[in-house]
Amino acid sequence: MLDPLIESVVAGLSNRVRLLMKQQGVPGVALGIVRDQALVWSGGFGYADLATGRTLDENTRFGVASITKTFTGLAIMQLRDLGQLTLDDPVVRHIPEFAAVRNRYGRADDVTIRSLLTHRSGLVGETPTGHWSNLKFPTMPEVIALLPRVEVVIEPASAFKYCNLAFALLGEIIARGSGRTFTDYVQTEILAPLGMTATGYMSERYEDVPEISPDPPMNGYAAAAGLRTSVADLARWAALQFRTKTERRAGAQVLAGKSLAEMHRVTYVERDWKTGYAMPWMGLRFGENIYLAHAGSVPGFLSILAFNKLHRVAVIVLTNKQGQSVPGTIAFEALEELTAQIAKNRSAPPTAPASAPAAYKPMLGRYVGEPTWGMILHLEYRDGALLLVVPPDPYIAPTPPPARLTPTDQPGTFIVSTGRPAGEALTFEFDADGRVVAFVIGENGGRFRKTD
Repeated sequence: MLDPLIESVVAGLSNRVRLLMKQQGVPGVALGIVRDQALVWSGGFGYADLATGRTLDENTRFGVASITKTFTGLAIMQLRDLGQLTLDDPVVRHIPEFAAVRNRYGRADDVTIRSLLTHRSGLVGETPTGHWSNLKFPTMPEVIALLPRVEVVIEPASAFKYCNLAFALLGEIIARGSGRTFTDYVQTEILAPLGMTATGYMSERYEDVPEISPDPPMNGYAAAAGLRTSVADLARWAALQFRTKTERRAGAQVLAGKSLAEMHRVTYVERDWKTGYAMPWMGLRFGENIYLAHAGSVPGFLSILAFNKLHRVAVIVLTNKQGQSVPGTIAFEALEELTAQIAKNRSAPPTAPASAPAAYKPMLGRYVGEPTWGMILHLEYRDGALLLVVPPDPYIAPTPPPARLTPTDQPGTFIVSTGRPAGEALTFEFDADGRVVAFVIGENGGRFRKTD
């Protein structure tokens, strides 16, 4: 039985998919919605092959191109966790031939593994082989042989510059570090444990599409764009992204949760604060919602996987036509609707106001920092919790949210939950008559005198 929340979204979503397909001439779309650890809904729209009328579903395989980069990034993190590399290693440490790369702004060894993962190496985007035009992708030996003709054209770490070559090189680092081919490594260490049985790197035709597109082998670019997979298998990949609390790598947990969360951490943002970059997921802000996503495009296919960690929901959209906006449009429209519905369902019903417990009442009020801080804080009791509040101040922007105080076994001592003093003790001081006169935060956080 379909989850009522998902059901409330699916009808409108399906109509929207059909409309966009008609407007943009897209033959087929495979779509999936993941909630936490399950593919809770999937749909196939249109055809895999117009000539035969063959339809598609969650098991239909597509070329997902640059979504491959997220698998390559995870493989690098696996090797990092095994101690075989660090993210700040110079690339030349693992690929000595990289020393031949020209760098306008320094030396070749200024380029690190981290900069490759985050598209901040400054490298030209591709090897000088014209492969996206002639569709003859270089082999890895050819990529290496061409490094003397490759150049760092903007200062490393200075800006985001999307680079397929960077991920081809990461694939070679994985191969040399593991002693296996890149594709064998990913198959054994990632795809098989996750149960992604319909996923792999193949050179043969995997799906017929209208006006058959070329299907060239990716060769040395396998780590950048070579993966072929389905909605059902990508649902397993999406579910993994929500398992960041799992301590150790084991079985289908192909990366320790802490390292997985590190891959999601946005470390660079654009000037508009709406787009950011992780390793190699991209962060996108829509109002108050933050999504992580990666899209991909190869001849005949366009795809996206996007997810929201707070609400643990993901959307997968795979299409069999390039040059259209269906995947991104559908993915983010669906996520916006899903997150709104989930947030609405999670909202607690309003409760009747309750007075503060008698022990808390003397603590409530206005406090001023001493001796010279002058900072004002409030102690308030709201929605059943004692809160440390920074009152609105036009000279402090933005005002931090209230921090809940958690009581301890020591009378008058609480732990601050969030904000600058998170995890530190807040201890009240009392006079001889038992009246609250001040509180102290931590050992060095300052004393605040009660003024009313």
